[in-house]
Amino acid sequence: MNSNLKSYAPSLTVFETIKAYGRLMRLHLPLITPLYLCPALWASSLASPHVSPQILIVFLLGSVLIRGAGCTINDLVDHDIDRHVRRTKERPIAAGLISKRQALVFAICQFLLALGLLLTLNKTTILLGSLIVVPIFIYPFLKRFTYWPQIFLGMIVNWGCLMGWTSVTNTLALPALVLYVACLFWTIGYDTVYAFQDYEDDQRLGLKSSALKVGLQKGVFFVRLCYVLFFSGLLGVALFLKNPIFGFSLIPLIPLIFLKLKYLSLKDPSSCGDFFRWNGKMGFLIWAGILLANFVR
Repeated sequence: MNSNLKSYAPSLTVFETIKAYGRLMRLHLPLITPLYLCPALWASSLASPHVSPQILIVFLLGSVLIRGAGCTINDLVDHDIDRHVRRTKERPIAAGLISKRQALVFAICQFLLALGLLLTLNKTTILLGSLIVVPIFIYPFLKRFTYWPQIFLGMIVNWGCLMGWTSVTNTLALPALVLYVACLFWTIGYDTVYAFQDYEDDQRLGLKSSALKVGLQKGVFFVRLCYVLFFSGLLGVALFLKNPIFGFSLIPLIPLIFLKLKYLSLKDPSSCGDFFRWNGKMGFLIWAGILLANFVR
């Protein structure tokens, strides 16, 4: 398979086809979806203690679709690179299981389904949601030009902070913006660790990432700083909203994440992968703290 990847794919059984498209959406990695979903859950639940189940379902399904579409576009752009990276060489497009044309059609279908969900929300949220499509197409190219694609990724992944808030209030407010900035540091932190999985391959291929910029020596310190800013932002939101129970619910998580960082080995891809996926679990724990605060209040 050369750089001119075929526009058609080999014949697969129905099961093989479903599996390939599922892998293209990263359905085999379910703990990544909360990284897209939780910012919206946090924002909507902080904006109101009584969020409509319909809104929560829209964000759940929407996060799966947008994440899937984003991963599809990413794999479509990076298929030549993915074939030379140990961690990604078996991805469906790079492996020739799904053609570029099929992948593009699949991405469009996911975007259309996500649009259908978006149209069930209020006009402010629809407008916000429509603004995120173009950045999703831009992101895969950034690793070729900048060491900080993680910043742009954070802007995309955490857009749910703004949409979650407006889906309930129909307007933006300072707490939503503070939450968005806090989550931006969260993404920079965990995705820098994620990028260390491909540290050697990215160096060899001449690609860029925050992991390569900060290096192995300063990597953990940098990620630790990102989490300090993340939790500071969350505590700031709790203070602004006069929600002490939410603030106190964060306290057990702070030493836990720093304990995780203490035992993190940036030279070990499996250690980096485990830390990255654990953030999905932490996202639900933070939401549980918000729900507890809403219940008590």
